[in-house]
Amino acid sequence: MSSATSPASTGSARLHPAGSGGATREALLEAAAARLEAVGWASFSFRDLAEQVGIRAPSIHYHFPSKADLGVALVTWMREQRSEHEHLLIADFPNPRLRLLALGQMIAERTCGAGAEKSCPIYALQAEFAILPESVQQAVTGWIDDCLAGLTRWLEDGRTRGDLRFPGDAAQQALVVWSVLQQGTQLHRTHPNTDYLALVRQLVATISP
Repeated sequence: MSSATSPASTGSARLHPAGSGGATREALLEAAAARLEAVGWASFSFRDLAEQVGIRAPSIHYHFPSKADLGVALVTWMREQRSEHEHLLIADFPNPRLRLLALGQMIAERTCGAGAEKSCPIYALQAEFAILPESVQQAVTGWIDDCLAGLTRWLEDGRTRGDLRFPGDAAQQALVVWSVLQQGTQLHRTHPNTDYLALVRQLVATISP
């Protein structure tokens, strides 16, 4: 499952001022998620975050001694948010086929809608994977493994229920689904006339009974 719907998607340009330590940390994570989606990992600094949150840049080191520490915390935070979204989708769409379509809709609204200029945070991190600190690389790999495991469970459940049909191993099929969900958003960026939801519907149609 993609985290294109990270909490940063609902934040304002300038986040709530720093208050308690916990609130400041949360604000910094929200700001970092927004910057990651907008400009990527390498193109934002602690100074950018400080300006957005409304604190002095050196104060950030109290919460995150280095950008690598921030990166690991950010991936962990976004991963937790993704887990919450997954639980909501499962509750709202017991049918895995309809759940996949709903996931596609969520991603489309975030990354492919009118005026959308932000990347899926997972894709943004994958695109710069080679320059990420090793600890952040490990966190990103774990997050993607978690997403693929979730998709595998959805697919296995759908096939057991008779809502989905596909040959072979569910984990391999999850890689196919993941590739379309992620790469489709990037294709839309270079080819704006591409209908992302049509891609998702076509994908789901190929694994429907």
